[in-house]
Amino acid sequence: MKDPDIEFSKWKLERRKGSLSFAVRTSFPAVIGMMIGRTIEPLFMSETAWGWAQTTDVLMSGVWGSIGAISVSFVIWCWREEKYKRHIARF
Repeated sequence: MKDPDIEFSKWKLERRKGSLSFAVRTSFPAVIGMMIGRTIEPLFMSETAWGWAQTTDVLMSGVWGSIGAISVSFVIWCWREEKYKRHIARF
């Protein structure tokens, strides 16, 4: 089991960096992983040469993935912030 005091002290340090920094750091690996996956899949599964269609597909998946991942990161930020405020109000 995690110690809640350690978890909240880590979140206190995380809050100082800001929500934008948190969103970028948590969503960046997901977006890059999705784009790499979209790049690797046509290389092994497709018989056609790499073209503009595959490039735009990878870029568009990155755009849509970043929109989704950043919004989920902000939801996580708000949830953790509320959890932190409830914890602080308790003491």
